[in-house]
Amino acid sequence: MTDARGKIPPGTNCGSTLRLREKGIAGARGGTRGDQYVEIQVVVPKPTDERVRKLMKELEAVEPGDPRKDLFAKAGV
Repeated sequence: MTDARGKIPPGTNCGSTLRLREKGIAGARGGTRGDQYVEIQVVVPKPTDERVRKLMKELEAVEPGDPRKDLFAKAGV
């Protein structure tokens, strides 16, 4: 098993699937590798101090229509 790296495009939503070309399992007869599909799961970190909590609240105020707004509540903010 090898590590695969890639960039997640800005605005990618939780639950989106990305395809990593030729990063999957090798062909049965030594052919080219297949594609690997990766599902994106966004985890909001728990605020560790008051500064982080304030920054998360500011971010929420900047983008009030953010569909991930309830994630901040789940993180304990």
